[in-house]
Amino acid sequence: MLTSCLWAVKLRSNVRIAYFDAGSGISGDMTIGALLDAGGPSIDLAALSQALSLLGVEGYRLTYERARVGPLDAGSFDVVLDAGPGHRHPHHREWRSIRGMIEASAARGLAPGVVERALRIFTELAAAEAAVHGVPVESVHFHEVGAVDAICDIVGTAWCLDQLGIEQCFVGPLPGGKPGYVTTEHGRLPVPAPATVRLLAGFPIVPGDGEGELVTPTGAAILRALAKPIRPLMTIERVGMGAGKRRWTDRPNVLRVFLGACDDDTDEQVVVLEADIDDMTPAALAFAAERLREAGAIDVTLLPLQMKKGRPGFRVTVLSAVVCVDALARTLLAQTSSIGVRYRTMGRMVLPRRIEPVTTEYGTIAVKIVVRPSGEETAEPEFEDVARAAMARGVSYATVRDAALAAWRAVSHEIG
Repeated sequence: MLTSCLWAVKLRSNVRIAYFDAGSGISGDMTIGALLDAGGPSIDLAALSQALSLLGVEGYRLTYERARVGPLDAGSFDVVLDAGPGHRHPHHREWRSIRGMIEASAARGLAPGVVERALRIFTELAAAEAAVHGVPVESVHFHEVGAVDAICDIVGTAWCLDQLGIEQCFVGPLPGGKPGYVTTEHGRLPVPAPATVRLLAGFPIVPGDGEGELVTPTGAAILRALAKPIRPLMTIERVGMGAGKRRWTDRPNVLRVFLGACDDDTDEQVVVLEADIDDMTPAALAFAAERLREAGAIDVTLLPLQMKKGRPGFRVTVLSAVVCVDALARTLLAQTSSIGVRYRTMGRMVLPRRIEPVTTEYGTIAVKIVVRPSGEETAEPEFEDVARAAMARGVSYATVRDAALAAWRAVSHEIG
């Protein structure tokens, strides 16, 4: 639930974000095509090729060209495998082999941020494939997703995001695709593919939307590892479009990506994180709440509730700025016994407010001033300043608070 908190944490104005508008789905090549389109000329195919050469993979070349997709002009990226005698590509690759390849590229000069993001994507993919096929993660053999083109797509996506300075990614609703089947190395699989379904757990999906498989396992893994299913308020600076290989009759097969900065005023949108806990003491929960506030929470509340089997518990509710969701979710999971966190975006209305210092006989006290709908201004001294002054001067909290309010009224009267 929303609280009545009026004082919001301001975001850094240089938080760089990417929002994927995936109404036509997402794949690895579409992602790179969109990012190259949005990032040009600051990033280009030559620089991407140089970065991917650090993987030590041979037998392919990269292409990037303009493509007409219905009424739209988009960037089309592809990994073209060499053909003919002397060029053999493995039928499959093990997860440990791919992980070793990416880790080794760091020693050859691939940026740490690229390596970290690429490993996150493949880790999510390996976990999904392991669950679908009932094998240990380390024993997963990748087929299509482990081929040279998919390795290039995943590491290339990580490189593009790193070069563009993108700190966080977000995505809107995704098309589920028309029910049917797709032929893979594992045989005929339903659409969406089982691994894709697992990867997109928690993402908004429109079942039956689209003519075929619009979200590929590689595209789903990119979103699972890097994106949050949130539509943030943002300042759009660049837009890119990446073309898919197939052509649909009901929509242009393009992925749009919006690059920009997250709005540095959180008044209109917040993310609510929640966890229900029944095995922590009130003291431990109070400690966790303070750590969440220190980590940047706009507000933290603890509400009593009755959980399953009649056990008493607490709901921890955290208000977060959009760009703080990851950090606050990690803090919540680290400081409490919860094994999961729910989150959702909410709009909100808040009154204009400002902080002004006033001088009292007990020192300088910050006062929060709120402008009511009638235009009237009300004030409340900041708790920390009042408490600190009261303890330092050996007087009551009420004494310092009254002094601060009197000082504010005197200043307001003079100004008026």
